[in-house]
Amino acid sequence: MRINPINTVLLLTPFVLLCSAMRADDTPSLQARISNLEARLVALEERLATNEQATEAAQIMAVSNGAGLTGGNSLANSAALDIMANSAWRNLRWTRPVQWQGVVPGISEEKVIEFLGKPPRSVKSLKPRVDYVFYYETSLGDQNNALSGRISFRDGMVIAVRKPNFQAKEIVQ
Repeated sequence: MRINPINTVLLLTPFVLLCSAMRADDTPSLQARISNLEARLVALEERLATNEQATEAAQIMAVSNGAGLTGGNSLANSAALDIMANSAWRNLRWTRPVQWQGVVPGISEEKVIEFLGKPPRSVKSLKPRVDYVFYYETSLGDQNNALSGRISFRDGMVIAVRKPNFQAKEIVQ
């Protein structure tokens, strides 16, 4: 079959008619579906904003209560810890500057874990004045673009803290 204007029209006519019929029938249902998806998106964005505010409040309460910055309300502290236990940020909460506020020389290993969570990596030290070191790192291979912090312990107490450089990470992003 040769390509000429008559053959082209004969081949394309059923396709064009089919497409126009489908588009005319589906337009109201597609518009309704889009409206439904937009409403769901707005609801999800509201839920996310609410959860982010609750998480931020819990982090601040936990850090301030753990560091002794408030009156030591045990009910508020346990409520904050309950909220944190069910939050998605718990596993990587050390990547937020507010979590490092209470990590200072002289606190116990348990307090460090309470503030930052379990470290991604910990090693026994070969230095005689350091028993072990907690490493909080986002990437082992890329040291230039990774967040990393280090906490050294002696007899179960913090003796040195190297906090992540959060300002450098913000500039990169």
